[in-house]
Amino acid sequence: NGVDTHPIHWHLYDVQLINRVGWDGIIRQPEPNELGWKDTIRVSPLEDTIVALRPIVPQLPAEWNGLPNSIRLLDPSLPEGEPLHHANTTQQEALGLPIFAFNPDGEPVDIINHYVNFGWEYVFHCHILSHEEMDMMHAQVVGIAPAAPTGLIWETVGNGNNKVNVLTWTDNSKNETGFVIERRVEGSNDPWTVIVTVPSDRLDVGPGIATRTYSDPIGNTKDVYEYQVYAINVVGDTWDYSNPALNEIPPGGGWPTLTLDSRGGSLSTLTAPSDLVAAAVVKNRKTATVTLSWTDNTDLETGFLIQRADDAGFALGIVNTTVLGNVTTYSETASRGKTYYYRVLAFNDTTQSGWSNTASVTTP
Repeated sequence: NGVDTHPIHWHLYDVQLINRVGWDGIIRQPEPNELGWKDTIRVSPLEDTIVALRPIVPQLPAEWNGLPNSIRLLDPSLPEGEPLHHANTTQQEALGLPIFAFNPDGEPVDIINHYVNFGWEYVFHCHILSHEEMDMMHAQVVGIAPAAPTGLIWETVGNGNNKVNVLTWTDNSKNETGFVIERRVEGSNDPWTVIVTVPSDRLDVGPGIATRTYSDPIGNTKDVYEYQVYAINVVGDTWDYSNPALNEIPPGGGWPTLTLDSRGGSLSTLTAPSDLVAAAVVKNRKTATVTLSWTDNTDLETGFLIQRADDAGFALGIVNTTVLGNVTTYSETASRGKTYYYRVLAFNDTTQSGWSNTASVTTP
């Protein structure tokens, strides 16, 4: 709420201006020279600027073996272990002073200066130099999956209750935070079972390619096992902020994190809904009621996006609707004598699933 129009510049992302909503409620469309993907957008006083973002992850030379994470203290200007300014909530409360530190759920927390994995850390900022130098800038956390380990081998050593399988593999990543080891009986079709997550301690081997080992104690068993291993990168603050005397945060909780793995997946990825079906009945002389139902395959969603189209390619007559999580039915009014196509996806605050199957219905 000032006098300057700010040229806001994004690193890593392409940006597209959608519109501007003035504080008088008027929607202002982009100017002709603002259409398309940019890296800098004008942001003016007394209005909200709505943009779309898409990350353009840089292609790195193969010999670099990727890039490391940005792992740093929350406040690099303070020693590790010292409370952040005004973030010693227990002390603030004891002294009857205002509380300033809360987790995203609104629970009070003590914030001790500690190391956090910020993934690939980029910024967006004002491109007026004096504004940029006065910290008109904000960090962005980008999670990148680690490279897959290779060359996994194992051998059995020892005997009796002291028998172990010693696993060895090549670490090909600079940004993993650990390795997940899975096991099953050799030659079976049993599902893989996670037996351990091995933290990655870069201090002993340095960045880049290295050899890793793990000993799996199998004891006096006749089973012969086979193994697989993949790398994970846990991005975000993993500090345990639970304190029964101060907050209602469960043990191990605090802030959300994103876990990416070398198989191309993410533990924050949502499983898409399935078994979508659509049915229609007459409502009155001009309209019909279309009812959808589907199977919810995840308990991590906060809602579902329902998309309707006039064609199977979802290019014409798109209408989007959202419903809350754990809802598996939806009804709407539609015109009679038309064919509609529907699909559904699950979403939460950080990600979304793929689309369900497509269901079509012709209203009576």
